[in-house]
Amino acid sequence: MLFDINVILIIKYIISILIIIGIILTPTYLARITKKSKYDSMRVRFGSWIFCWSFVGWLFALILSGKK
Repeated sequence: MLFDINVILIIKYIISILIIIGIILTPTYLARITKKSKYDSMRVRFGSWIFCWSFVGWLFALILSGKK
């Protein structure tokens, strides 16, 4: 019984980590879909990977990736 609870807990943490990684990489994906220039794509990646710990940096990357 204890083994089942530990497996469920590990699966829950893996799913949580995958969701967080997906949220962090969303601006990069949007920049790729909207076919941003290489320089803008680099700025979006830098903003989302390096400054993802602050909501402001991630929001900047998200806005930059969606801007036409």
